[in-house]
Amino acid sequence: MAVQEIQPVDSKQHMLSPTDIFLVAAHEYKTGQKAFVDAAKRSEVSAERILYSALIQEYSLKALIRIREGNTLYTIAAVGDRVGLVRIYDGDTDNNYTKNINQFILASKKIGFDYLTILPIEPKSITSLKLFAENTKLEGVKTHFDKDNTVFTINTGRQKG
Repeated sequence: MAVQEIQPVDSKQHMLSPTDIFLVAAHEYKTGQKAFVDAAKRSEVSAERILYSALIQEYSLKALIRIREGNTLYTIAAVGDRVGLVRIYDGDTDNNYTKNINQFILASKKIGFDYLTILPIEPKSITSLKLFAENTKLEGVKTHFDKDNTVFTINTGRQKG
């Protein structure tokens, strides 16, 4: 993927490789890039490039559960009884991203998660998650957005056991 082509890709038209999803995610994740500005200056590499490497390393941690929906990758760290900490790596269009979340919630519930907390996120993700929250038809799903900490919490519905 050439630098000038780094942008979300409609998964209905073309499925990206995970590597390309990380390229798009690193390019779009401006807040994450800011965290690496000093390191980038010292290394004489772009903050986006360092973020790209960091996202791949993070995604590769063995203890994480990985789910893919369209051109969006998710990881879940099981942090408690039926509770997961989620990270999203998005390379899909806004419309598909919202649909991908729906499928991700269903998959998370099937593997046993009752509560999901999505880590600090970008304005695009916040908008899409709020849109999901307003329009979800998933039975029993409840959401909460903590705008001070930019953390989104999802109750996946009726709890098991």
